[in-house]
Amino acid sequence: MVFNLLNKTSKTAIVPLTVLGLVTTANSANATALTGEFQLGVGTIFPSTTSTVSLSSDSLIFTPQLITPISITSQTDSFTDFNTGNIGNIISFSSNIAHNPFIDFGTTVVPGLFGLYPGDHTSIIDGLNTFSLQSSSYSLNQSGSNVAVDVALAGFFTSADGDVSQGAGNLTFQINNTNVNKIEGILNDGSSISGLTFSGGLFSSSETTSVPEPTTTGAFLFLGAIGATKAARRKKIS
Repeated sequence: MVFNLLNKTSKTAIVPLTVLGLVTTANSANATALTGEFQLGVGTIFPSTTSTVSLSSDSLIFTPQLITPISITSQTDSFTDFNTGNIGNIISFSSNIAHNPFIDFGTTVVPGLFGLYPGDHTSIIDGLNTFSLQSSSYSLNQSGSNVAVDVALAGFFTSADGDVSQGAGNLTFQINNTNVNKIEGILNDGSSISGLTFSGGLFSSSETTSVPEPTTTGAFLFLGAIGATKAARRKKIS
């Protein structure tokens, strides 16, 4: 149901990660690619609906839908132009797909807040200045009395002018007062853990990237996922 709803009502699409590649930039000499880094946190739909994520063994689903606002902070370089983003609604580990572009960057009157001012969300759903996901993995790690979940992301940024730069980063959230074995049991039983607050950060390279457009039979460019070295459990898209 989620897939049909997203495909029907959103300008973005759920795209198989294995067929998603970087496109050739038209004018690399005058590149205006997105460069720098930023931190992201949960956003809010006015007046009080906070963005959250649900974890299952096969997917991450972000809510509310169809717009899941995030705040953009600690920006450098190109990302100082943005204070808010719209994060994709799903990463499916079992079927190797994601809602792409995974983040649409823009500006709202109040950082991370959507719905207070009419039309304020236009820039975060316009498909310009985006991050598209190519690969992802997650790991569960014991952190004191909590379980820390680390989600590694790799893909590419596309500027409003169509210039492309490589990107990577992570999302993090924690599940309180539990242990890895209990969480594994919940996920293996087909249940999910909902209402989790998330944060994270992404960075881009300083150079644009040009590769052939993807085909279903050609070779594709994949960025290695950034995994935790002490992972107690890992799900991976590759």
